[in-house]
Amino acid sequence: MSSFDLVIRNGSIVDGTGAAPFKADIGVQNGRIAAIGSGLAAGTEEIDATGQIVTPGFVDIHTHYDGQVTWEDRLTPSSFHGVTTAVIGNCGVGFAPCREADRDVLVRLMEGVEDIPYPVLTEGLPWTWTSFPEFLDLIASKTYDMDIAAYVPHAALRVYVMGQRRAWSMTIPAFRNTPEDRTAGLIAWEQAPMARAAHPREDHLIPLMTVVGAAEEDAAATVYHQSDLFGGVTASSFRLGALPQ
Repeated sequence: MSSFDLVIRNGSIVDGTGAAPFKADIGVQNGRIAAIGSGLAAGTEEIDATGQIVTPGFVDIHTHYDGQVTWEDRLTPSSFHGVTTAVIGNCGVGFAPCREADRDVLVRLMEGVEDIPYPVLTEGLPWTWTSFPEFLDLIASKTYDMDIAAYVPHAALRVYVMGQRRAWSMTIPAFRNTPEDRTAGLIAWEQAPMARAAHPREDHLIPLMTVVGAAEEDAAATVYHQSDLFGGVTASSFRLGALPQ
């Protein structure tokens, strides 16, 4: 009778503690490491790791598999590189919670922020959930080649709670024509992809651009925007006060 379910033999072990690599066998029983040493007893399954590095699995804390987890069981390419846990819901983008009417907004936001093609998402997402717990239930019902952890994405939560409301009328009058406020305005614009994706209206863009750039007529600003008005996601440089054509 075998002592272990699995024995990985003769690998160069890098254990993650900072210690130097060392050669040993690893015995696994019931899904857990049961022994590390030389000359371990036989396992039901054995892997010869001679000349290979054996390490703990890597935890990738920043991924965007939010869509892929709903239609795939292999989260490649991460699983090809030794990642054993992936965290999704990063950068505030994701697909839960989400009402049916808001699906396109979240898909276009993911496309714009992470460059995941719109057709891939629209054809792949099954949308069998509304709430975040229902999304987690879907993940729990599937089998993957790694573990999944999920943040509640800020953009999805904000749209679910607030709809596509905006705060332009409150924020724009607060700006003054000072270098500090113009800088703050540009930073706020560059850090607000959700607002730009959901509200690509010219009457909101022009006042903010004017406030940001009122100081120097010849200065140039770069504004990132996602909208049908400008034909998709672009980075446009323009003279202050002038819209890209």
